[in-house]
Amino acid sequence: MNRIKTKIDSFMTCQLGSSIFSWQEILRMTVPYVLDSLSIMFIGMLITALISKNGEASVAAVSLVSPIGNLIVCLFNGICAGGTVVIAQCCGKKDTKLIRRAIGLIVWLTELVGIVTCLPFLLCPQQILVLLYPKAEALVLEKASVYLVGCAGSCLVFALYMGIFSVLRGLGESKKCLTLSVIINVAYLLFSILFLNWLNLDIHGSAYALLLARTVGAVCAVAALFFWRPSYPMTLRQVFSFDKRLLKSTLRVSLPFGAEQICTSLGAIVAGMYMTQLSTSALATHAIVNSLIGVLNSACMGAGSLAVTVVGRCIGAEEFNLARKYGKKCNIIALVLLGLSAILFYPLLPLLLRQYNPTPEAAALSIQLLWMSLPCLLLFYPMSSTLPNTLRAASDTLYPSVFSLAIMWACNIALGYLLAIPAGLGLVGVWIATWVSWGARTLAFSLRFRGSKWLYKTKSAALSAKTF
Repeated sequence: MNRIKTKIDSFMTCQLGSSIFSWQEILRMTVPYVLDSLSIMFIGMLITALISKNGEASVAAVSLVSPIGNLIVCLFNGICAGGTVVIAQCCGKKDTKLIRRAIGLIVWLTELVGIVTCLPFLLCPQQILVLLYPKAEALVLEKASVYLVGCAGSCLVFALYMGIFSVLRGLGESKKCLTLSVIINVAYLLFSILFLNWLNLDIHGSAYALLLARTVGAVCAVAALFFWRPSYPMTLRQVFSFDKRLLKSTLRVSLPFGAEQICTSLGAIVAGMYMTQLSTSALATHAIVNSLIGVLNSACMGAGSLAVTVVGRCIGAEEFNLARKYGKKCNIIALVLLGLSAILFYPLLPLLLRQYNPTPEAAALSIQLLWMSLPCLLLFYPMSSTLPNTLRAASDTLYPSVFSLAIMWACNIALGYLLAIPAGLGLVGVWIATWVSWGARTLAFSLRFRGSKWLYKTKSAALSAKTF
């Protein structure tokens, strides 16, 4: 047994160990990130299943509002992405004062952006929905308006949660991140059961559940940062600190990523606009397949989160060869996790699908799309989702953002419309365009990663960071 343990330790050290991380540290960070992503997607699946019991109109309403909600989140999620990278790099430099200033900047800046963003959606929900989805059914629009108000209101507190969550991720506090994720998602599930199953409040219950769960999450996030064995104890003055150089470094990552996320959400809204020409049943089926695919991909997405923390810390320590090494290893981890997820997921597919109460037509189309997605998922999805995080952690932000947007508009929007409407393939055409986009992203980011240009940008960013 000792000999076997020694061989395993030697192998894992060779694969994942370095002067910055031991393989045990990588494993300790990987497991919470994977469980974090899995809990988010799995509970999201359960919520969609609960909503589906109120009929296809409710599922379609949530499907129409979700891209708008994502748009709201994306406006301050960009700040969070930049904050995670900057804090990870500061940790690599081991500068305590700099880390505290960065923490304060990210927390108040994210909340400020969240407040400004939510106001239009709180004041004019009906007008915005009619403008975006003029061909949607009246009942769907009515329910979507209620859900949009709840979604926008919940983002006021969710901004605080996300800001603190990004700080903890940059610090490598993966266990705290997992704990917060479990708390907010379990709260969401319990509130959804209360309002949807017990009180039968339909779409109003969905809005109440989202608002209350995010409030609970924000309160717990504040406790995790300031009171729960904080790695860097903060004072109120430090929270509201302002550092022009830190702000510039944060925005260097945040602006391209935020613009990409915003345009991606706008693209999803545009896709929803032409998908309303299909049917309410097609919208509901699309929401079901998206929900199940999200659960399947969740472990893989955890590897992407790992890449930000690990590669970012290597950059802060100016260990550029290690940054490339860990970028490759995160791709491998993502592929292994996705393969294991598929082995567990597909045998359970009939059971999972029944939780959504689909019509026979929707169930048959959902199974067809999920099986057709599997080859493309295994071939393309791990690198298409992990490599952009690796590049951004190295301060190479413009390339992944530009190519992500170009591919999204060319494939998901233009090709998706052509295949779904003029070609008459319907929802299958939408998903064919999605598979093509995964392949295009994999090709574009692989070429960038294999070259050396992104490392030159990394070195330049590291040199400029010395002016902190």
